Amino acid sequence: MFLVMVMGLAACDQANIINPANNSTSPTKPDIYEIVFSNGIPADLAIQLNVADVTTKFDVTETGATASGDQLADNVFPGRNTLRVTAYNKVTQAIFEYDTSGPKIHILDVDRNTMTVSGYVADSGGIESVSLDGSPVALESDNSFSVAFINKPFNLFTAIDGYGHESSTEFARKDQEFNGIAARLNQGGLDFLVSALEQELAKADFQEIVGGLAPVTLLDAGLFDLNMRVTRLNLDNIDIGLNVLDNEKIDTELSTDNFELGVSIGGSIWTILGRIPWETGAIIQMDRLDVGTNLLLDILNSDLDIDLSNTVVDHSRINIDLDSTPGILNFIDRITSSIISAIAPIFERIFIDLLEQIIIPIVSDFVKDIPIKLQLITLDDGEELNIKALPTFLDSFGNGISVDLGTRIWAPNPPANIPGALGSLHRGGDTPSLGAKTPAGTPFDFGASISDNVINQALFAAHEAGVTTMNINPGTYANATPKGIAVYDADDSEIKDADKIGMRLDPASPPYVKFMPGDGAAGVFGWDDVTLTFDLYKAQWGEYRTLFGVTFNLEVAFDVNSTDDGFLSIGIEQLPVIKITRTDSSGMILIPPGFINSTLDYFMPAVMPRLAQELKVVPLPRIYNHTLHMQEFWVAGSANNSLSLAGDLIPISMTEAAAEPETTIENVATANVTATVEKIDASGVITNENVEIANGEVTIDVNGLNPSPAAGLLEVRYRVDGGGWTNWKRRREIHLSRLLAGDHQVEVCSRTALLKREVSCPVVEFTTTVQ
Repeated sequence: MFLVMVMGLAACDQANIINPANNSTSPTKPDIYEIVFSNGIPADLAIQLNVADVTTKFDVTETGATASGDQLADNVFPGRNTLRVTAYNKVTQAIFEYDTSGPKIHILDVDRNTMTVSGYVADSGGIESVSLDGSPVALESDNSFSVAFINKPFNLFTAIDGYGHESSTEFARKDQEFNGIAARLNQGGLDFLVSALEQELAKADFQEIVGGLAPVTLLDAGLFDLNMRVTRLNLDNIDIGLNVLDNEKIDTELSTDNFELGVSIGGSIWTILGRIPWETGAIIQMDRLDVGTNLLLDILNSDLDIDLSNTVVDHSRINIDLDSTPGILNFIDRITSSIISAIAPIFERIFIDLLEQIIIPIVSDFVKDIPIKLQLITLDDGEELNIKALPTFLDSFGNGISVDLGTRIWAPNPPANIPGALGSLHRGGDTPSLGAKTPAGTPFDFGASISDNVINQALFAAHEAGVTTMNINPGTYANATPKGIAVYDADDSEIKDADKIGMRLDPASPPYVKFMPGDGAAGVFGWDDVTLTFDLYKAQWGEYRTLFGVTFNLEVAFDVNSTDDGFLSIGIEQLPVIKITRTDSSGMILIPPGFINSTLDYFMPAVMPRLAQELKVVPLPRIYNHTLHMQEFWVAGSANNSLSLAGDLIPISMTEAAAEPETTIENVATANVTATVEKIDASGVITNENVEIANGEVTIDVNGLNPSPAAGLLEVRYRVDGGGWTNWKRRREIHLSRLLAGDHQVEVCSRTALLKREVSCPVVEFTTTVQ
């Protein structure tokens, strides 16, 4: 038996993780990491701990790789951790738990008619006690519970495990509003306004402003009475300045050369001959006019309000050219003196009208688009969501404007078949405001911090609306066929090519996010108590019948970006870590456990990008006629409770006028992989066989023609077989694994730093077959 085992291992090259042991739990971090190689140093060796590549931290020899616990301590986080090893074209992983917190609460259903919540408590260290809002919760032998609850804005579970660790799990009722988004507009963002304002003023028709000015009394001195009316206004070489002050004000300046004002002067002169009416035209010229004011920003009725204060007028070298004057000594001097005295208030009135009619509307449109109120969002499958993000507080510091938004996201008409929930996961803590630069020291135009409470409320709303409930069939995934699952289904199984397969994803609870500082990822996307049901249709049955159902918990690293239409984009490209909690294989056909595991392994990598694309439900504060090109993101807040992202504002007009990029596919490398397929006979005996999968893994090297290199590097996204698009990011390589059998198409697109997208994207085609 020993020789047979050794021969079997020798015939199947693999890397085995010795420490930490798979499914192990400890209240301390691992002391050592050990990996054993079966056939020398793998050429494709890659070691990943959670979201970090730690290959270089291991000492590698012909027989294995080791690293001390101290070397990897910074990459181990409380809770579930995953050590993943790629070697010999295979992936081996060990899941271990660094238990520093109390038990996890799982909510499976809520009945608000009977005010009962049902679920279970999980902790590998055992459960000592559980309470809900201070009242003890009785657990069944399997740690499940069904208990009454009070309909409060927040419900709090407290639990203690066998190590003495306590956890607090709070759920926010769906009608709660959070101060969960803090937007930041820096001076660089306001600078975009300057050229727009200057262009508007250069082409503006000032007659409406001129016509609205009241006549000005120049003289009322007994023998003389004169009035002046403005008839024409001309501004040349307009220069605008906008500077953020640290007192909720924007210092606004307007300067113009060769200012020219046409006026009509009229009145009467009393002589010995009686009253003589008189009227003439005049042109008032000056070399330069400088006018300034402060735009006062404030929050009024959950909206941004803009007002004026401290208007100042300054001018130089006035010249007044009168068309004609009466022949009375010193009359010209009296007129000129009167006009000069009246100029300052006239200019102030003109400037205020310019502000109110031209400048403020543009500034207002620019800034006031930060509040978001979408009454209804209809997603691809008709689900409905409401989104509200309105200002609650405004502050200015460090040459920038910060606006806190009160947010709420909810499903107005949830379907009746969705399991009930207490609400979304909630954590205390303020959403931090951004400064003038990112933590890396990079200045930016516009950014936002988003609390995990907002994201989790949005994910709960999407779940309640039915977004996370999915059907999987050839209509959604072309390879969801008996031929497609041949990569893990034995040839002599009872699933034949003429049959039809279908699967359903029915989650009992919404997904959630946990922010986690790391390179290349924003944290972990979790999804618990998801049931996948595998159905089969045979002609002799004349109906779909269930073969098995499996319930699992899932975690996968995610990254973020922003969509072109102003939403947070969650990107999922890594393989998920899946823990099966329950299996029901009492269907019409005997199914080996390996078939069930492989169904999840091969289908979930295709499901997750589609799910991520559907979860476009977290709004970003926006700026009028501009798109945010996110350059950096980081986890912020004292408790890592917020995600901050910052970048450049790109005018939509600039994007529309920019040249289109072009993606080039430099190389496509395919690799054959070996998979173990389980067979089960009528008596339930399970045997294994290894099959070779041609093109089971594919690497695509990409490059592109960038027509705007001065603006920045190209970003690339892709989708497989018409599924969900990945996030835009800078990449030179696309690596695909866990491919079902059949024909595949990978569409690859580029966009420039000016957000100009490629229209006709190249498509890579290949076929995965079982040999």
